Amino acid sequence: MKCARLSAIVVILGLLLGPVPSAIPQQPSLVVLHFNDDYQLSAVDGGKLGGLDRLAGVVRRYRASEPCTLLLFAGDLISPSVESSVFKGAQLIDGLNLLGVDAATLGNHEFDYGPTELQTRIAESKFPWVVANVFVAGARPFPGTRLYVIRNLCGANIGIFGLLTPETETSSSPGATWFGDPTASARAVVSVMRRAGAERIIALTHLRVEDDERMLAAVPEVDLVIGGHEHDPLTRTVGGRLIAKAGSDAKWLGVTRLPLRGAPRATHELITIDEKTPADPAMAALLKRYADQLARDLEVVIGETTAPLDARNQTVRQQESALGNYIADVMRAAMNADVAITNGGGIRTNALFPPGPIRRRDVFAWLPFGNVIVKVALRGAALRSALENGVSQWQQVGGRFPQVSGLTYSFNPDRNVGSRILEIRVGGRPLDDAATYTVATNDFMLRGGDGYAMLAAGEVLVSAAGGPLMATAVIEAVQRVRVISPRLEGRITISR
Repeated sequence: MKCARLSAIVVILGLLLGPVPSAIPQQPSLVVLHFNDDYQLSAVDGGKLGGLDRLAGVVRRYRASEPCTLLLFAGDLISPSVESSVFKGAQLIDGLNLLGVDAATLGNHEFDYGPTELQTRIAESKFPWVVANVFVAGARPFPGTRLYVIRNLCGANIGIFGLLTPETETSSSPGATWFGDPTASARAVVSVMRRAGAERIIALTHLRVEDDERMLAAVPEVDLVIGGHEHDPLTRTVGGRLIAKAGSDAKWLGVTRLPLRGAPRATHELITIDEKTPADPAMAALLKRYADQLARDLEVVIGETTAPLDARNQTVRQQESALGNYIADVMRAAMNADVAITNGGGIRTNALFPPGPIRRRDVFAWLPFGNVIVKVALRGAALRSALENGVSQWQQVGGRFPQVSGLTYSFNPDRNVGSRILEIRVGGRPLDDAATYTVATNDFMLRGGDGYAMLAAGEVLVSAAGGPLMATAVIEAVQRVRVISPRLEGRITISR
């Protein structure tokens, strides 16, 4: 009897509830594919990781299987790399055009060759550049950029806006460009985007993650942050909303899924791009075309070194380097100056080069930023301040650390910032604070880059318009003598 009653109840419930679906429908999600800080088309780490041809193959497969897909680039492609020293970022614009990027934001390195070169790259782009806090005279958006875009995908309006770190003002070469506060700019543009119909809002940023967190906490309308600037992959959450960064050099592709309805609780995974990743044929052909052109330009041997050349960060950013000595010597000779000073952070590759042939490629790898040698007349007191600034971030292995020629200095990194320099000698004699010295430096530092604002106090004798490219000067210097033997000479002493 009990079984009969139970059966009757089941039948009645079935009639009331209707047929039971075989599966609960999946919440529709937007698939955001993203990468950032990619400085060259080709693979890195000896070809083991990255490569835009491999990344393109993964993107193509996702697009074939996922109906609601966006591809975003979070800034930094124009510089620095050997490729960009020759092509000024045009090679990566071609790459992103072929990828079919849906939107990109500016990175600080987009300004390394100046705002005019950046405008040329933007004009070559077949995708929109979005940035809401970068302006020129009259509070106009940087030429060719938009504050935001709105894309309709799977019935939802997806708004994307960009933000760039204001540190670009001193870390690159933006000219008269100015930068708004990221949080205030985000708050303003989000209001406009909501009125324009955006249902989901993505911030595409090139900020330090702490600034991403600060912005996201202050602007609750932002559903997701896709970021760049940090070179290692990372994720953070603020109020249940995700910040995702995919790491540099196309070594990973970020895959972030954002629900199109309901709470914006995104999920994130990383796809490693390595030797096992099948390459996209069309992108591989583009890489080959640029590689062939680059090889012709860079593989020529210009001379040789009998000594190892140390370009490792812990050397050029913390102590005397034989390579730093040589570069500074070339700068001083090119300007016929009393002394030369150049920031160790401008010497790249983070590698130790053994004795042997020197190719054009090596020089452009050491000096990828396109900096120009300039000459300024400077009081001794300002030169002292410059060296104090140079050692002020010694513990952080800061890029402002000064490699020098024509002078020697000693410092104590344990003393307070501003009182670390112990002794300076120019041409073997103590520095005279009241005397005037001619100083060869680079145009980035002369504009106040890396904190060297004191250099602008001097009289400019040779401007960036009249000086040679640092890399070109080094190449020509090596070619003149064919064999170089730079060495440590006691120019920089750490005294504790």
